[in-house]
Amino acid sequence: MSIAALSLPRSAAQGYFASHWRSLDYFNLYRLSLTMALVVIGTLFGDTDLFHFGAGTLFQGFAYTYLVIAAFFVLGIRARWPSFQIQLSAHITADIAFVMLMMTTSGRLAEVMGLLLVISIASGGLVGSGRLTLLYAAMASIALLLQHSWNILQHDQTVDGFFQIGLLCAGYFAIGWLAHGLTRRALHSEQLAQRQTEELALLNRVNAVAIDHSPTGLLALQENGIIRHANARALALLGITAPVKPGVTRLDACSPELAHLLSRPFKPGTTLTMSTPVTQLKVRCIPLVASDQSRVLVLEDQNLAEQAAQRLKLAALGRLTANIAHEIRNPLSAISHAAQLLLEDAHDPAQSRLAGIIQNNACRLDRLVEEVLTLNRRDRLNPVNVDEKTLVALLDELLQTEGIPTDAVIVSMNESVHFQFDPDHLRQIVWNLLRNAWHFSQQQAGSIRIRIRKQADRVHIEIQDDGAGLPPQHQGKLFEPFFTTDAQGTGLGLFLARELAEANHAELSFLPGAGGACFRLGLRGNT
Repeated sequence: MSIAALSLPRSAAQGYFASHWRSLDYFNLYRLSLTMALVVIGTLFGDTDLFHFGAGTLFQGFAYTYLVIAAFFVLGIRARWPSFQIQLSAHITADIAFVMLMMTTSGRLAEVMGLLLVISIASGGLVGSGRLTLLYAAMASIALLLQHSWNILQHDQTVDGFFQIGLLCAGYFAIGWLAHGLTRRALHSEQLAQRQTEELALLNRVNAVAIDHSPTGLLALQENGIIRHANARALALLGITAPVKPGVTRLDACSPELAHLLSRPFKPGTTLTMSTPVTQLKVRCIPLVASDQSRVLVLEDQNLAEQAAQRLKLAALGRLTANIAHEIRNPLSAISHAAQLLLEDAHDPAQSRLAGIIQNNACRLDRLVEEVLTLNRRDRLNPVNVDEKTLVALLDELLQTEGIPTDAVIVSMNESVHFQFDPDHLRQIVWNLLRNAWHFSQQQAGSIRIRIRKQADRVHIEIQDDGAGLPPQHQGKLFEPFFTTDAQGTGLGLFLARELAEANHAELSFLPGAGGACFRLGLRGNT
């Protein structure tokens, strides 16, 4: 056997648990104690009439040999080699062989030493989980019958002793059968406990992964304010950057605001609110049924919750308005066509004015319907490569469409740009921004400035007008649907522009303090 084999960790072998090896170790400890006792008996009583004439020395030799073999068994148990079942069978075989040999040295001891095999058979059944227990009982019975037959041939015992031997052999089988049944039940319970332990460990790992990756912050606290567990989301929401040691770090040391909030009296399950450097939080306290009155804090980002509610509302609104838009488009076309016919045949100025009102409002409704339908198709992307030439051509087309003089727009570009964008979406975004800029500007030469710049791997398209700008109270509502400061506007232009920008992985933002109104479209450029 190699040194590496002797240094292997004491783990469970295949088909056996570590407890089996411990039991075998204890069984061999009993064997060592028994052999030392037999050595002492042979030493003290070797010259007495307890043994046959001259057999005391032979008994001592058997006892010493038995002790040495039991000591070698210790090495095999420690090394887990050979296999468990081979070692156990070797132990029982050694017990039977040496007990039989020592029984031949003394007639008086033969009556008692046969009972020692009862312990070996029972221990073999318990340690070996009931395997081969009846075989061990049969081996002991055969060895005992052969030993008694030998004594009869030597005229040391009579045939009448077979009755006593038969009872002892029956006891071997009874003990073996009982050990077999008990160990089978014990093994089943141990295997069931092992499976439950593994399932519990797996469940703990699943819970740990779920907690660590939860979008909600979870914080477990002891009654004295010591943090038992905090997931990464909770630390991020609270703005905690210092390392947190579970069971050591106190809450007031890393988040005094939350600790102060929890120090106030409140009912369990009550929702509290607090502000952090990161966001606005909703805090729910859930008590745990534990001896130390631990509790779990559920931290929710209120801004995310509001955004989720807003997205749901907008999704429902989008489906509703898209259905309505489809239903009103046909009658709207009929109204517009009828208004055109009235304008052609009208001779009365009042009638012409009324027909013009109908025509203008029909065009406004048609633009609203088109914007709603465009919003509903924002996820249908067909990105293409866009460069500065494409942008200049797009601007020229939009200036002609809106009737904006060419000298009213100043375009500056520091270098060539390349990026990918859906052409229809890009046209809709630039059209909305350019139309708003011209509408709210002073509508003179140089009223609109368009800057196209490249910074690192980003491309920025900024459109700025020279108008009065936006009041601060309106700046936070610019991109909300149906918000407008123009009585003739639909309130969907900027909202639609931002939705289309986000669909193309771009960002549309308002730049305050730039003089007039300035909007920036930021996107990732191609290298």
